[in-house]
Amino acid sequence: MSLVVFPFKEEDPEVLLKNVEIALAHPRVDEVLCVGASEDRCFAETSAAAPELARKHGKSVAVILQERIGELRPGKGDGMNTALKYLLEKTEHRRIHFYDADIVSFSQEWITKAEEAADEGYQVVRHYFPRSSTDAMITWMITRTGFALLWPRTALPWIEQPLGGELLLTREAAERLFSDPRVRRQSDWGIDTLYTFSMVAHGLSIFEIYMDVGKLHKLYGALTDLKTMLIECFAALKGLKGEDVPEGTRHRIEYPGPVRQEMKEKVGYDFERTLHLLRENWSDRQETLLELFPRKVREGMLAAREYPRFSFMDEEAWAETYLVLLEHFDSGDPDWVELLFKLWIARVLQYTTAEALRGYDHALHYLHRMVARYVHRALVGVNP
Repeated sequence: MSLVVFPFKEEDPEVLLKNVEIALAHPRVDEVLCVGASEDRCFAETSAAAPELARKHGKSVAVILQERIGELRPGKGDGMNTALKYLLEKTEHRRIHFYDADIVSFSQEWITKAEEAADEGYQVVRHYFPRSSTDAMITWMITRTGFALLWPRTALPWIEQPLGGELLLTREAAERLFSDPRVRRQSDWGIDTLYTFSMVAHGLSIFEIYMDVGKLHKLYGALTDLKTMLIECFAALKGLKGEDVPEGTRHRIEYPGPVRQEMKEKVGYDFERTLHLLRENWSDRQETLLELFPRKVREGMLAAREYPRFSFMDEEAWAETYLVLLEHFDSGDPDWVELLFKLWIARVLQYTTAEALRGYDHALHYLHRMVARYVHRALVGVNP
């Protein structure tokens, strides 16, 4: 039997409780655990509803506060690691599922497909699903780019959604992850990066299953909505630079199905509001830090202070920029934080206008080929 976990923070209680009930009704689920970031309204309403849901289904429903386990900003990492600790110390469940609490398209199929994949002997099952061509810009431009440039011979660059919060772990996999001090330290948004990295670093077998319904959630306004996540995900990846990762991970990906037209037409962020961010919050020191970057990038960013330029930040320029950031970025330095944010914005805007506007199918093909070209670049030093 399995434990299903919903980490949550300031979510709509109605959505969370609906998802809890869906999980409880599944025959393979014995217990549902809700891990709250704080005692907010959602925590109070979920706690109040839990006893009746438990009686109705004859199963356990626990609602707990996340513990302070990590060393960085208290956040999602503490929530997920609290759930791993709960599994290992307080239960005998053989499998643990994680699902984001705000999925309005959640159904029993998410659980069933994960269980069936685990039945085939896989230690990790990851869900992936269609995304807007301008969504997942941290995934593509930060995480998958970094995995390709740093560990090109491993499975890491090829994991479809390395920052996805929907996954199943066997008890053995959970033990491996929770015993890794790098994972326990990561209390913030970087936890998804660390989970993915640790899965491959520990040689766990991975099956990625495709959910064609997707994970419906609200999209973003200006890219400032993602600034904290961006910084913490990049800092997590930079902190892993130089770590050894074995080759030959058993990694299987279910072939994707057709993508609905509404997904193809969806825009992942507010382009006009984001455009103006290139001109904001400059300092003299940021201009000095630009001396570390290639001339094309330096001159382009300096010009963007006056007029929103970004066409210079193409695929190759971003790779060169990324390598400089891996050497010099300091997440504790406000000027570095702001400069990384603006550099990433320039890359996202360039990709949007040069690739995404040419259509969904072209854009997704481009992104996958971009990762492949970065792998090739890391292995032989040049792009094909």
